[in-house]
Amino acid sequence: MKIFLATTLSIGLTISAFAQSAGDFYRRAAQKFNEKDYAGAIVEYSRALQIDSTSAVLFNNRGVCHYRLQNYQTALEDYKDAIRLKPTMADAYYNKGNVHLDIVEYPEALASYDKAIQLKPSDKKYFQNRGMVRTNLEDHKGAIEDFSKVIQLNPRDVKAYYNRGTNFVKLNKYEQALQDFDMALSLDPTYHKAYINRGICQTHLNRLDQAKQDFTVAISMSPNDGEGYYYRGLATIHQMDAVNSDSRNRKNEKVIRENMFALKEACSDFEKAKQFKYPLAFEAVEEFCED
Repeated sequence: MKIFLATTLSIGLTISAFAQSAGDFYRRAAQKFNEKDYAGAIVEYSRALQIDSTSAVLFNNRGVCHYRLQNYQTALEDYKDAIRLKPTMADAYYNKGNVHLDIVEYPEALASYDKAIQLKPSDKKYFQNRGMVRTNLEDHKGAIEDFSKVIQLNPRDVKAYYNRGTNFVKLNKYEQALQDFDMALSLDPTYHKAYINRGICQTHLNRLDQAKQDFTVAISMSPNDGEGYYYRGLATIHQMDAVNSDSRNRKNEKVIRENMFALKEACSDFEKAKQFKYPLAFEAVEEFCED
């Protein structure tokens, strides 16, 4: 169950504090950054730093360029220099946290986001990414608190509702998760992953017809995503199990024929999910579809 983080990096934009010559390099660096020429921007920021080595903004911004080029350790060094020069620079802690998050150093990421939030508790992206770290650390209650804070700061943040919903699912709180996925879809009706996860909730709540409807919509939106096929097939299997739980149906020829058709339908979905390399589909085909 995928969750989504805030992808925005925080880059400083103020040049008034620089010597004029350093500011010239800064402006060229900013232009190259906007053109996605991150290597070129690094050159210009480095030239500016040769003139003004006391600017936390320059170190932070050069760190962002290194991050975009996946030079993670170099980015960390730049963020550390920015923090050394300006310990109250919340964005430098946030950017540092993003590096730790990407290289799967979750405790370090958590500490960085904690500090950023302490310094600037009004920035929703700090809470969004700390919520992701807490999710990965299986602190689902803490993650729910963070995503709730994002929603408080921006009640129309689609990803916050989605991410909070995925954490409710982890705690088996399917009705609350359902409400979050409903809200995410009301804000963005094209969010196919929200349809999948709402369908998963419906499956756990034994609302199998509604679940299959959600999976079918998700498939129509993203026909090359195996997850929707897998879960629709699984919902069909659950429907068969519900019918077979009544012993009277086990010898009913009409029910037997319907079950054979349903199994064929489920296996078709599992095979499709397998075709798109969805991992759980391989086991499903082996369990339900091979003689």
